[in-house]
Amino acid sequence: MQQPSIVSFGCYVMEEVSLSLCEQETADYGRPLAVLLETGLQSPDDGPVLDPDWPNVLRAELPFWNGCEQEDVCVPDLILHSHTDLMSAQQFCGSREGASWSLCSQQGAPQGSLHVVEAGRRRVVVFARLENQGENAYGASVQISTSSNLLFSSLIVKDQSDIQIECHSEDRLVNQRSCIISAPFMKSMSQVSFHLEFEFSRSVFLDHIRVLMATSSEGEDGFPDDNIKDIFLPLKYQTDLLFTRDPNPRRFQIKSSSSSGDQADTFNLTYNIQNSGVFPLPDVLFRAEIWAVTRGGNQLLNITDYSVLQAPGSHCSLPPIRSTNQVTAEDLTHLSQLNQSTGVIEVFHCRLNLPASSDVRLSLKGRLQLHALNTVSFRSLEVLTSASVQLEASSPMFLQEERPLRQIIVELRKDEDHIVSVWIVVGSSVGGLLLLGLLVLGLWKLGFFNRRRRQEEEEQPSTNGKAAEEL
Repeated sequence: MQQPSIVSFGCYVMEEVSLSLCEQETADYGRPLAVLLETGLQSPDDGPVLDPDWPNVLRAELPFWNGCEQEDVCVPDLILHSHTDLMSAQQFCGSREGASWSLCSQQGAPQGSLHVVEAGRRRVVVFARLENQGENAYGASVQISTSSNLLFSSLIVKDQSDIQIECHSEDRLVNQRSCIISAPFMKSMSQVSFHLEFEFSRSVFLDHIRVLMATSSEGEDGFPDDNIKDIFLPLKYQTDLLFTRDPNPRRFQIKSSSSSGDQADTFNLTYNIQNSGVFPLPDVLFRAEIWAVTRGGNQLLNITDYSVLQAPGSHCSLPPIRSTNQVTAEDLTHLSQLNQSTGVIEVFHCRLNLPASSDVRLSLKGRLQLHALNTVSFRSLEVLTSASVQLEASSPMFLQEERPLRQIIVELRKDEDHIVSVWIVVGSSVGGLLLLGLLVLGLWKLGFFNRRRRQEEEEQPSTNGKAAEEL
């Protein structure tokens, strides 16, 4: 018994179809397809033969209507709408929480295009809607590109739409995405809403964000001007900064026996600057004003060194060393404090770089000038130190207070041997005797002494009577 011959089928694909019809797939939905089917024996010399009356070639067409008035070309009308969830500067300043911030208290209203990134915000959402008000859009897609400070997180289709969106990107183009809209086509008069979520980059910091979206299809769009949406927003970042000082200022008792070099004549002025935000704070300007010099030119204390912890890349400058160290006698007993009205300023300043979620500790180390303190006359004197932090006007950040101030007072007291004058002792004694005499005279005038004598005389007879009865 002969084995049956194997009949093979050849598939011929016409009209430049990219996929074989043998797999029942095609990527061309806009043009009719012609199919040619030819049959034959694999080994015509061996085995059975085909009936010559049956045709071995079959030609068929798969008609397809693309839903467009012109079968060759569709004319869709894709319209793209988008906006972000960032708050504009006007909206921020109009809120109760934002009205007190320095951005809103500055002269002149914030620009209309300026937007605010609130403290603690880590991502931005773009709300988008794509409409097709024309004919069917075959191969519709949306190309998305962003600035380097935004990282693509997700795309979510809203409103339970049956339109699907799939996005992909190449590894080399981190800030670009290509999204396919509902293959094979987007129907006429349909729309889809979706959310794009982006995270702020931790390594790239810019004073703006940009999201560029462009939609297209295989057809010729009727109004291509509304196919592109370019979102460019200048930004101001709300900081989360806490500026505090050491709550326990130093107090010094100046003694005439004290000499320079003692450990007791040193002090520290300590400040803490805490950045709790998710972004670093570069170029924070720290300034300390120390009213340590009298109007007579006597320097009572000076800043000798400093230390900055947890702020790499920061730079500080000590007050310049005074050219003269001459000390002159000066009477300061009428002053209670050296400040901007009564003293001469010395300035210490720093440019700090605060990392995100960091706590920076800055200490100023100083020393009392005991020679000057022993020369000038005072009993109790306060030396005022006023420190502040601020950002440059060009900074994309803004503080709650434009220039917050923190004050530390160094209190000085002096022990002095006071010589009491002899005339003061004599005068005090004479005054005391006169006061005593006046008091005695007043009591005598009031009859105080006479009343006591009468009481003694009345008691005397009664005492004598008792003695007689006993006898």
